[in-house]
Amino acid sequence: MSSSARDARRLTPVEVATAGALSGLAVTFGLIAAVTPVFQLFFQVATAVPLAMVSLKLRPRAAVAAFASTILLAIAVGGVATAGRSFQAALVGLIIGFLHKKRASWLPVSGVAAGLGVIWGVGTGIAFWVLSDLRTLGLESIQKTLNGFLKLIGNIPHSGGFVDAGHQLGQWFVDWWWIWIPVTRFIGVAFLVLAARWLLGAILSRISLDAGWDPLLDATARSADPREEAEASSPLPLTLTDVDFTYPGADHPALRGVTLGFEQPEFTVIVGHNGSGKSTLALLLAGAEPGSGVREGGGVLGAVGGTALVGQRSELLVLGQSVAEDITWGMSAEHIAGLDLDELLERVGLAGLADADPRSLSGGQLQRLALAGALARSPRLLISDESTAMIDLAGRVEMLDLLASLPARGIAVVHITHDPAESARADRVVTIRSGRIVSDQRAGEGSVAAEGLRIDEAGDPPASSGPDAPTASSVAGAPALIKAAHLWADRVAHTYDLGTPWEKPVLRDVSLILDPGQAMLITGDNGSGKTTLSRVLTGLLVPTWGRVTLGGRPMERCVGDVALSMQFARLQLQRPSVRSDILAAAGHGPRIGTGSVHRKGAISREEGDRIVAEAMELVGLDPALSSRGIDDLSGGQMRRVALAGLLASHPSVLILDEPMAGLDAASRDLLISVLDERRRAGLSILVISHDLEGMDSLCDTRGHLAEGVLS
Repeated sequence: MSSSARDARRLTPVEVATAGALSGLAVTFGLIAAVTPVFQLFFQVATAVPLAMVSLKLRPRAAVAAFASTILLAIAVGGVATAGRSFQAALVGLIIGFLHKKRASWLPVSGVAAGLGVIWGVGTGIAFWVLSDLRTLGLESIQKTLNGFLKLIGNIPHSGGFVDAGHQLGQWFVDWWWIWIPVTRFIGVAFLVLAARWLLGAILSRISLDAGWDPLLDATARSADPREEAEASSPLPLTLTDVDFTYPGADHPALRGVTLGFEQPEFTVIVGHNGSGKSTLALLLAGAEPGSGVREGGGVLGAVGGTALVGQRSELLVLGQSVAEDITWGMSAEHIAGLDLDELLERVGLAGLADADPRSLSGGQLQRLALAGALARSPRLLISDESTAMIDLAGRVEMLDLLASLPARGIAVVHITHDPAESARADRVVTIRSGRIVSDQRAGEGSVAAEGLRIDEAGDPPASSGPDAPTASSVAGAPALIKAAHLWADRVAHTYDLGTPWEKPVLRDVSLILDPGQAMLITGDNGSGKTTLSRVLTGLLVPTWGRVTLGGRPMERCVGDVALSMQFARLQLQRPSVRSDILAAAGHGPRIGTGSVHRKGAISREEGDRIVAEAMELVGLDPALSSRGIDDLSGGQMRRVALAGLLASHPSVLILDEPMAGLDAASRDLLISVLDERRRAGLSILVISHDLEGMDSLCDTRGHLAEGVLS
């Protein structure tokens, strides 16, 4: 059998993850059905839903795998009773999902219900006939239950005739079990199938498990010939010739006429403002097919010795339950045996954390973890898309030193950044603006780093530069007056998993008072507890010791009055489009996640457009982007959309967790100007960051968090 045929037979990671998650959900409903007889039918139908979704959207082999894992998990969790109910409901779910996929009408569904009912009824009758001990136990259980009920009824006057009839019925159950057991099983299963079809039909038509558009899906495909695969895994040389790239649904290309070539291992830095097309170029280099033009060369993405991509959203790359497991996820035993994990962790700055839970890591540590996972596969081409954005200044220098040293080991590095200063050690600097390459210069050809700074000389200035740049007052008028309130944290401490072997103290002694109109900067290295502090101060996390109040009220009672710009902006954006997310954050719609949770009155379409346009212009975004999908934005644009929604909600206090990560210099200057004007209007601002550039003009107070203590 060829390697491509074997790969086609294997379950993909998406199929495994989806089947596993939905199997767990099915077992949960099955367990509830086993312990709540009154609502048994309802929960049995609920148990069928996850398996119906798998059958509808995934391959048959994935559906079979989900079915098997459901039964095995049900046996392990709830025993035979839960497994029996889960088996029946899961089988019905698979059948209904298949019939829905085939668009079967009620007539064939009724036929399937009758056929399955007959099979189930006859099968149960045969099982009771062969397994005499099981039959005796079951019938005795039914008879004793009935006798107990009749004994209670017997205490009621004039109930003798009813009790005698009940005893006769009980004896009939024992004598004629071979009739009523198959019949009742037939009726029960047939009714379950019909009820499931009626209830699941509406559900399945509204649920999508499609993987969606993935530009890198083909980049991970294996060659049909193993020898060809070995040759194809060498990424260099890699050339792009006059390529364009347009996202689905977009009205203009994100990249136009790009021509680049990579012949040998070297440290290449690609510089550009937010939204200039840097991340799109990273996708093309990693293996995405261009809309037009020619892409030649490149290795298999994720393969050992191939191409590795470290993206901006490191929080979405975690798969393992420990740092070591995450790094080696999907690697063969042979490659794991040859990996010096301790040396690798030390190289990326995670020494001693092999057994740590990735969920306990800070944003900067997660980006180091993502880089470690890439380097573990010994890539020949490493693409780093803003991989230093969440790392503190000292750590950023270390990471850039590491990236710059990799070409000497035979690894070509393409580092994508908005910060021209990160190109100081580059062998080559490529400058991109508005989807076009405007400069491609090698070391020794003038000042390479300075070339990146002249990114806008080739065309129009960015929206945030020039004498007519938008400001807080010129865009949206004078900022609304803020409802003043003091934020007070009194001797706050927090320990995760308190009282367990895994307890981890993060905050030990934090006290602060934030007055209306005051801006405070809290600095700290990665892992010092900054993000935990931001969640405690917003009421999203109740401290283990101490208290946090806003205007004298416990913070957990006024969640939403303190708005939080999260470290990972994508996790904060819960609506499909930019417009809907900003309006939801502003209170004109249900809000999922952090920010304002207060619902305001309904507004007209025109009023909504005005709110969105003003908020977007405040943070330097073109209002024309309001119709764009969230996932069509760059990392810097996502961060600004999240902040736009929070500013539109007019909170009492605004907490910004690493607000400048991923932002270019022009966007940074604009946001500092906007925040400073809001502060003058009475908004309290707390900035939690390791990035100090420009903060002196905004923050009048500063604290440092180290080992959980604020000083």
